[in-house]
Amino acid sequence: MNVTIYVRLSLDQHGDELGVQRQTDECKAFAESRGWTVREVIADNDISATSGKVRPGFERLLASKPEAILCWHTDRLIRKTEDLERVIDLGVNVHAIHAGHLDLSTPAGRATARTVTAWATYEGEQKALRQMASNLQAAKNGTPHKAGIRPFGYADDYVTVIEAEADAIRKGAEMVLQGETLAAVGRYWTGLGLLAPRSSSGKAKGEAERWSTGGVKKVLVSPRYIAQATYRGEIVGEGQWPAILDEATHYALVSALTNPKRFTGGARTGNAPQTLLAGLATCSKCGEAVRGGMYRGTPVYRCGQKHVRVPRELADKRAGNAVLARLVFPDFLSSILAARQEQGDDSAHLHAEAQTLRERLDGLAVAYASGAITLSQMTAGTEAIRARLDEIDEKLSGVTGLPPIDPVKGVAALIEDWPGTPLPVRRAWVKFVLSVEMHPNGFKKAKNMTVDDYMTVSWNHTADDEE
Repeated sequence: MNVTIYVRLSLDQHGDELGVQRQTDECKAFAESRGWTVREVIADNDISATSGKVRPGFERLLASKPEAILCWHTDRLIRKTEDLERVIDLGVNVHAIHAGHLDLSTPAGRATARTVTAWATYEGEQKALRQMASNLQAAKNGTPHKAGIRPFGYADDYVTVIEAEADAIRKGAEMVLQGETLAAVGRYWTGLGLLAPRSSSGKAKGEAERWSTGGVKKVLVSPRYIAQATYRGEIVGEGQWPAILDEATHYALVSALTNPKRFTGGARTGNAPQTLLAGLATCSKCGEAVRGGMYRGTPVYRCGQKHVRVPRELADKRAGNAVLARLVFPDFLSSILAARQEQGDDSAHLHAEAQTLRERLDGLAVAYASGAITLSQMTAGTEAIRARLDEIDEKLSGVTGLPPIDPVKGVAALIEDWPGTPLPVRRAWVKFVLSVEMHPNGFKKAKNMTVDDYMTVSWNHTADDEE
C-alpha cells in the first residue's frame, strides 16, 4: 500500500524542525514494519490546526489525492470537524501510530472519526480557556510572558536588561521625539549591530533581523519598556522586570507614533487655545471672554452672545503691535528683568513644556478614538501627562507670571521673532502687557470701520499703576 505521511507541530520555538522530524522518523519506521511504501512526506511546522490560519501542507495533502494517510496522531491531522469532512471527501483511510485506524469507508467508521474529532475540538477549546486564564493571571502578577522570541532590550530570561540595547532604545526614543523618522532609528540600531531578535518565521537571516519601521514602532510604543504587564493589549499590572524608558517618554512616543493625524497635518483636538486672543479679550457689552470662530468665511473673534465679530487678522496684528510697542519703553524691560531676578522666575521652559504636554494629550485622545491604542493605554498616559502638567502649573503659580524672554538677546530678539514665537508665549505676553476689549460694530459697515472701532487696547504695568 502506498501511504502519504503527514506531520505537524503547533509551536517550534527554535525553528529547528526537530519535532516534525521525530514524527516523520516514527511514521517511516511504522510504514516499513508493515511493508508500506511511503509516497511522500508532507509537513506543517509551527502551525496550529485550531487558529483558523491556512495550513499549506494540509492543503497540499488534500490536493495530492493520497491513497492512504499515515500520521503520528489523528490530532496532528485534524482538530476541527470541518477539516475532518474534507478528509472524508477524499474517500481514503487514515492510519495513526498512536490513535489507531480510522476507517472512513463505512458509516460506523465516519461516526467514530467525527466523535473523536469533536472531543479533540472540545479539548482544544478547554486548553485555550485554561491557557488564557493562566496568561491573564501571570500578567496581573507581573510575570514576564516568555512565549516566542525574547524582547529587544532584555536577555533570554525576559528580565535582565541588555544595556547596549537599552541605550539604543533610549536614543531611538530621543530621535523620534526630536522629529526623526522610524526608518532613521532602524538604520541607527542596525548600524550599531543591534539586530532584531531572530524570529521563527523562516525568513532569510538578513531579512529576519533587519529593523523595519514596524519593528521599531512596536518596540517604542510597547508598555513593556516602562515595566507594565499587558494582556491582549490592555495594561493589567506592574511588571516584575526593570523599566528601560520613563513614563513621560513612553507616553510621548505613544502620542506621537499612534496618532493617525501624525503625517496629515490635520487639526488638533483638545482645549488648548489655538488663537492669540481667545479667552484673553472681552466683549465690552456683556463682559464675556471672546473665542475664535468664523463669520461668512472670515476668521473672527466673537462672544457667546454674538455681540462682537472682530476680524481675527486685524485684532491679532493690533494686539501684537501694542505688546511690542510697550516692550521698547525703557522703564518696562528694566522692571521685568529686576522682577525676574528678585523672584527667580524661570518660567520660559515651563510654558514650552506645558504646551508640548497638551499636544501629547491631544495625540493620545485622537489615537484612542481611531483605535490605535487601548483605553488602558490612553488612561495611563493621560494620568502620567496630567500629573506632570499639575507640577508645572504649581511651579508657574509660584513665579512672577511674567512670560518668557531670552536673557541674552532680550527684547530685540522678541520683536524680531514675534511672528514665529510659539503661540503660548505670545499669549502670555498679551496677557501680561495688555487689556483688550472688543466692541459691537453698531450700524457701521465693516469697510467703514477702523481698528479703534473694533477694539480698545490698554497697557498694564504702567508707571501710573506702580504709583
